[in-house]
Amino acid sequence: MKHGSYSIGVITLTVLCGLPAFAQVPPAAAPQVPTVKATVEEVLLDIIVRDKKGRPVLDIRPEELTVTDNGVRQTVTSFRLVSGSEAISRDGATAKLDPLRQLRLVTLAFEPLGEIDQRRTARAAAIDLINGEQGANVYYSVVAVNMRLLLLQQFTNSKHALTRAIERATEGYAGPKLMSESDAIMAELRRQLAGQAVNGADQLLVAASQTASQNTVSGKPGPNADFFAPVLARVMLDMLRMDQGALTQGARLSIYALRSLVQGLQSMPGRKSVIYFSTGMYETPELDVPFRNLMSQANRANVTFYSVDTRGVMTAAQNQQAGRELSAAAAASATTVKRTEGAVTKEEVWAMDRAEASGRANVQLAIRQLAESTGGFLIGDSNDLRGPLRKVNEEISSYYELTFNPHIQNYDGSFHQLAVVADRKDLVIHARNGYFALPPEARAIGLETYELPLLKAISDGQALTGVKFRSGAVRLEQRSDGTELMMLVEVPLHELEARPDPARNTLNIHCSITALVKDSKGRVVEKLVRDRPLMVTADQLKMGNLVDKMTLTLPPGGYTVESAVMDRESGKIGTVRSEFTLAPHEKGVGISSITQVRSYTPNVKGLDPNEPFQFQGGSITPTLDMTVPRTQDAALRLFVIVYQDRSMPQKPSLEIEFLKDGQSLTRVPMALPDADAEGRIRCVMTIPAAAIPPGNYEVRATARQGDTSMETSVPVSIAVIQE
Repeated sequence: MKHGSYSIGVITLTVLCGLPAFAQVPPAAAPQVPTVKATVEEVLLDIIVRDKKGRPVLDIRPEELTVTDNGVRQTVTSFRLVSGSEAISRDGATAKLDPLRQLRLVTLAFEPLGEIDQRRTARAAAIDLINGEQGANVYYSVVAVNMRLLLLQQFTNSKHALTRAIERATEGYAGPKLMSESDAIMAELRRQLAGQAVNGADQLLVAASQTASQNTVSGKPGPNADFFAPVLARVMLDMLRMDQGALTQGARLSIYALRSLVQGLQSMPGRKSVIYFSTGMYETPELDVPFRNLMSQANRANVTFYSVDTRGVMTAAQNQQAGRELSAAAAASATTVKRTEGAVTKEEVWAMDRAEASGRANVQLAIRQLAESTGGFLIGDSNDLRGPLRKVNEEISSYYELTFNPHIQNYDGSFHQLAVVADRKDLVIHARNGYFALPPEARAIGLETYELPLLKAISDGQALTGVKFRSGAVRLEQRSDGTELMMLVEVPLHELEARPDPARNTLNIHCSITALVKDSKGRVVEKLVRDRPLMVTADQLKMGNLVDKMTLTLPPGGYTVESAVMDRESGKIGTVRSEFTLAPHEKGVGISSITQVRSYTPNVKGLDPNEPFQFQGGSITPTLDMTVPRTQDAALRLFVIVYQDRSMPQKPSLEIEFLKDGQSLTRVPMALPDADAEGRIRCVMTIPAAAIPPGNYEVRATARQGDTSMETSVPVSIAVIQE
């Protein structure tokens, strides 16, 4: 028998560890080249300089540039032009770049493009881009943002493979059709890394450099040397760690998908670019903070966005809705100014909302801001995108790098505005617009400003109850490459301080979440980070829960989840610690953890078939709260997944057992439907709470198939509510 002795134990946090160490890995020996060395105290800037006709300017000297940080002029400490495979220093010396330290990574990210013409335009431009003349060490990947972040081609310089992936991304397929292909590519990447003993891009680069040295003959690489495969595989997998809490359609999915790409790229040296094909983005007010965080993280990670609007020529059309909203706001505002008595109309109340909506109705504005704030530019209002995209190729191949030391005395997390201007006239300079002042150790691992107090709360080891919440992991399927889990953080909204918004008649709440998954040696193996600004009603604040999820796969062993939640309005913080153990994979039937169903939404369109919390076409919201009030309208609803071993001819069975004080009270066999194409059988059991005597119970589920079995259990409390 396989015993799923997995349990979720939630207790007050007592952490005996400090913040992560930031060890430096010594670089491999390389030829001397003009270098731009940015220490942890310095700021690194990539800049592109063009003349008024859009032609690259490649003879700029550092003394011709003025760099300001919050309006204060800075001294440029290092400067070079990177052009093709060469680096040209400030004194004109030329040397070959170290290819192991100067990768150029470009990701083509495609949103669903509804119109045939849009897909055709995007396809032609992207294929023309990858078929153009490429600089040294340029690698492309192709992803689709469709229900989730889907990988269609890992990093490669194969034009044939990239063309095939671009065609797939622009064929108009629905998300589920592409998911199996994406999952197969990710599985292959994990297989490639199965024997890799080092973690992190820097260490992988060192390993690649050592491999290169060992495989070099007469100063040239061997015939089959692929030094970058483990590096690019690791970066690709890091990019695809998608925020499960953002798996909805619309701008939220787009923002968090793009942020995942940035997070995966941040540890790599060299120039990194994302070319984002979309039909625009409607960025609503509640997404302002995540959108700003995306741009901030891209700037710190040295990632440049180029936004491509595939809708073609429509300058007038895209401003029509904005004009209508602004006209309505102006009319209502004028009426309010002239009014001396009488009731206020609905249109007058909505005037401010309409004025703000007018600024957001042009969906090209957000993608323009994303590009220009990260040193790129918008490509749009054209039915032929190939010409503008060739400029992107130029910028990938040739650019300036410079550094300066801002001499920050107080790392307060404030935004520093950057500006770069040239003494010459009629030049256009593309550069990042700023950065947040974070401590060097935070920048080294790409921390957000709000993460610092949360990590400090975890590392201090104090039991904090400023925000009460639940955190833990739900075991899903055991596989040969590890056990799949869903990590959950559940925050009751009434624990957060609300700020009224009279204009919208809503309440604004804002919380930040950090959760660290550690192995038995105390090493951090996964991290969940969320920042959630929300607009809610009074009823939602009273009854609602915020549930954040993240899927991960871990090998057998013991683990802890150390979590912290901060209410951004009050500054209060809560901490929680949970533990779990994963058993080795064995042949036969499998079963997930048992979870309580907080709510169920039937007939949900566009459900990701790989989303575990669903049942008969509807979406399940899980909860880690295993206490059920004993009232007439309450029910104990339990959800579990049975995983059929498809190599066995027998069908699985499931038995539910209730125990109290270790004694069995009842056993109930459950009728199981047929498994889905992946061998999953999702089950929901509902029992009226009024039919269960008050007390503490253990619910045990046992799955059987042939001569194999696996069980899992969870504690349940039926509580009497005092009137």
